[in-house]
Amino acid sequence: MAKSNSPEKLKVIKGGVEYEIEPAEEGGYIASVPLYPSCISQGETLEETLGNIEDALLGCLAAAEELNLPIPKELQLLLRQKVKP
Repeated sequence: MAKSNSPEKLKVIKGGVEYEIEPAEEGGYIASVPLYPSCISQGETLEETLGNIEDALLGCLAAAEELNLPIPKELQLLLRQKVKP
């Protein structure tokens, strides 16, 4: 897992997927996936937030596949590895 040192936005690369995590105004953190900007999640701690955004991404990709929506090539392999029919 790689992390940047930016105090405002933390970039985490895990499993070949880049996530961006930043502090939320009300406390905790907000996370997003640059390759899939509509996928957003949150959590109280960095660890919880990372776990939540990973779960959210898998859910978004599964829904996109069911609806025949485009999925970035870089994320298609993740969908095949993690989502079971």
